Amino acid sequence: MSFWDGVPVYIEMLVEKIDLKNLFAPVCEEYHVTFANGGEWNDINGRAALMRRFADHERAGRQCVLLYCGDHDPGGLNISDFLRGNLADLERAVGWSPDRLIIDRFGLNDDFIEAQGLTWIDNQETGSGGRLDDPRHPDHSKPYVQNYLRRFGVRKVEANALVIRPAAGRALCRQAIERYLPPDAERRYQERLALARDTGCWPRCCGKPR
Repeated sequence: MSFWDGVPVYIEMLVEKIDLKNLFAPVCEEYHVTFANGGEWNDINGRAALMRRFADHERAGRQCVLLYCGDHDPGGLNISDFLRGNLADLERAVGWSPDRLIIDRFGLNDDFIEAQGLTWIDNQETGSGGRLDDPRHPDHSKPYVQNYLRRFGVRKVEANALVIRPAAGRALCRQAIERYLPPDAERRYQERLALARDTGCWPRCCGKPR
């Protein structure tokens, strides 16, 4: 029996930092949401497995949703386009297109950063050691970088800054999930489980008690 039986959506979550995976774990487990950190995203097999799960649920008539929480920096704010492109790269190999997939980046956002007093870092250094504010960087002139620099300047906030606000971080995660999940999904799932325990018959069996 699956939590997602009878639910019109299927949700997975991706976070940029391992600290967020640990922070969000209790909420994701409560709502039966599969989640991974960005390092696992780089593994082609893991990405293909995610696509196959989405394909299965899409065939079952569910709207698939990929939630994302990452750094507040040029790449982080443009992540929806990056993620869809990464999935599309494997479209022919897996046999599933991300065209209908909802990709929702729910954090970090500047209003949350200011409300929680999270610390800005005064640079645009990337993981490879380059600086996006340096005109010599190959991505410096790209629109997503220039738009960010005009709006926020040469500063960023790392996603793992959330760990100093655990209650607010988990509330942010919960709100993102509940935006798509029917409010009675967990209750209906528990009712199905209780019925199965009482009757000894799971909904997908042949109709005879096990």
